[in-house]
Formats: sequence, C-alpha cells, structure tokens
Amino acid sequence: MAASATGADVRGMFDRIAGRYDRANRILSAGVDLLWRRQAIAALVEGLGDAPVVLDLGAGTLDGAIAILARRPGARVCAADFARNMLAAGRRKPAATRVAAQVADAHALPYHDGAFAAAFSAFCVRNLRDLGLGLRELRRVVRPAGRVVVLEFFRPVRRRRFWDALYTERVLPLIGRAVTGDAAAYRYLPASIAGFLSRDEFQDRLRAAGFPDVRGRELLPGGMASLVVAA
Repeated sequence: MAASATGADVRGMFDRIAGRYDRANRILSAGVDLLWRRQAIAALVEGLGDAPVVLDLGAGTLDGAIAILARRPGARVCAADFARNMLAAGRRKPAATRVAAQVADAHALPYHDGAFAAAFSAFCVRNLRDLGLGLRELRRVVRPAGRVVVLEFFRPVRRRRFWDALYTERVLPLIGRAVTGDAAAYRYLPASIAGFLSRDEFQDRLRAAGFPDVRGRELLPGGMASLVVAA
C-alpha cells in the first residue's frame, strides 16, 4: 500500500525525511503552511461543539492534530498515517501527548462506520494509490452530515509562471535537498502536483464518494494551496 498512483514509494520517502520534515516545510513555505492549517482547522471545528471526535488523516508529524486540540481542547483526536517514522517524530512534540496516533492505511481505515464527527487531511490525498477508495473510506468513518476538510496542492488549471515553472519545479527541489539531504522527495512533490486533479475535479470525486455538499477555495499566496470542505 506504500506506492502512489505514480508508482512512487511514498511511505518509504516520508519515513526517510521524517526527522527534517517540519524544518523543510517551514523553510519552503516561509512559515505560511502554519497559516494554511489554521485557516483549514477553523473551517473544520466551526459549529462542532466543545468535545468532537475528529480524525486527522495523513497526520504526518501531528501538526494538524495538535492545532485541532489547540482550537478544541476537549476534542478527542485520532491521527492516522501510514509512515511510522512521521508519527514517531510527531509523538516527540510535548503538545502531542493527547493525540491518539496510529499507523494506518487510508485505503482500509481501522475505525468503525461513523466513528468521527469530522475529519481533517492536509497534503495527503494527492499521495493515495487509489483516490476513490480512500475517499469512500473517509465517507464511511465520518458520520452522515459530518464535515471533512482537505488542505491540498491541486493541479492548477492554468500554469502559473512563478509558482509552477520557477519555484515548485526548480527552487523547491534544491532547497528540499539542502535541508533534508533527499533530492528524490522534493522532485516527487512537483511531479505529484502535476499528475493530480484540479480542485474542481477533486470536488467532483468527493461528490461521487458520497459527500453531497462540497465547496472549495484557494488560499494565499497565489492560490498555491487550496481548501475543500465537504459534508
């Protein structure tokens, strides 16, 4: 289950860079990834109440799970990721002590039907081997009318000269290699974006998976990341 739709060994890649993943994110995004997560989690927890049960799918080093607990201290957050080393790096963070982290495959989640009031996923769905199956699993474990918030890099409808041609394809791999020592991981990132869906196409796939109410918007800067909310 480690291979993506492109055949890349995604789990092995993330396990290799886990120890330097957060540092690379902060440098590559100039810290804007933290702002993106805050905006996404604000949309996630709105109206959920004080003690929701929430899934963080593709939780990585647990930044999203920790941010959910910061907004809803009474929440119960389950964090699932198939890369063991990423979760291990996240568990070392003092704020992660209340996160129930579990190694799990998004294509076969180890949770009961309707177990969660909401689910959050940041920069995960683009890496799924079978997107349709992963979205159906997400629909299964989130209760009817429950909310799903996805933060992702989607394939741009029109090629952006700075973000796509210069930064993502040329500058990002060089910086990623310098920070993590892993050139392949940061060549995979632009390739996975170029080979993924547009935001509109992804929203259609969510509807096909059983989420009737789907909406999305681009986040600054430059629409580099997008936010999709489904229920």
